[in-house]
Amino acid sequence: MTEQRTKWDEDNAAPLNPWAIFATAVVILFLVGLAVLFALSGQLNELGFMGYVGGRLTSLLGGMTWPNAYVVLLVLYVLMHYLFVSQTAQILALFDVFLGVGVKTGVSAPLMAFALLFASSYFSTITPQGGSQNVIFVGSGYLTQGELYRLGLLTTSFCLLVFLAIGTPWLLLIAR
Repeated sequence: MTEQRTKWDEDNAAPLNPWAIFATAVVILFLVGLAVLFALSGQLNELGFMGYVGGRLTSLLGGMTWPNAYVVLLVLYVLMHYLFVSQTAQILALFDVFLGVGVKTGVSAPLMAFALLFASSYFSTITPQGGSQNVIFVGSGYLTQGELYRLGLLTTSFCLLVFLAIGTPWLLLIAR
């Protein structure tokens, strides 16, 4: 009996590429790690912790005017990113809480929602783990960790100030 070899047999008989196996393993581990982080941030909501935080924030900001509460919530939202490993995890855990607190203190829902969404993009420069490009900057020696933290603070502060000075009036004008 003769055996016929096909193109498929020849392609799959090739030796395995160790770099391809390594890259596949890294991607799988990364995705599993992200899934765990997202599950943890989801658990903060399910266990009622974020509801508790929202209640405390509402009671603390209850006597403020809505513009002051708006600024405090936005600054606090940006600063709280240091407690989360990714932008997505922070949005999953905090977005609805801060939006709810903002609306309860008198901030219009569209303004607060847009402000939180814009603020969610400032974080990629804040820390070495804030964005994948930062790991490359630090790992290559182009920036030290200290320089990245300093530049991240300056960049994030600048973005927040520009948004508060220009973006907020613009949103108030269009998001009626």
